[in-house]
Amino acid sequence: MTDCLACRIHRGELRVPGGVLYDDGLWRVEHAVEPTPMLGWLVAKPLRHVECLDELTPGEAERMGPVLRRMAAALRASGVLPVRPEKVYAVLFAEAAHAPHMHFHLIPRTAADPPERRGPHVFERMREAAANPESAPSPAALQALAARIRAFLQSAASL
Repeated sequence: MTDCLACRIHRGELRVPGGVLYDDGLWRVEHAVEPTPMLGWLVAKPLRHVECLDELTPGEAERMGPVLRRMAAALRASGVLPVRPEKVYAVLFAEAAHAPHMHFHLIPRTAADPPERRGPHVFERMREAAANPESAPSPAALQALAARIRAFLQSAASL
């Protein structure tokens, strides 16, 4: 699909803040596109255009769990985010017309997050960032977080 958002990002037509955080040849993880709703909001997606879980190859399916686990561990590791999240949501919808490519939103949730921003309501942050882009994390903050995530992924702690 030529106008698929994820495919356009993979082809380098669109840039995401912080660059590629993880790429194993089957899966790639990056920050959410700008305006990034919050620090640590990541997107994991297969490199190949896939729209449903059952369309994954056995190799893609085999890598999915470890990728999601390692990225959640990176977000929850001490010192990676300013506040250690209690949970990292892994959410798959892929319903937007411009983004049918299967992708998981990896979203940190802290104890301070109010009930009205937990669970599926966390997506209100995406709408708020789109309406008020200056409320999104700065490019410098996203670059710094990307460097900490990459350092964690290169360490033995991420295995």
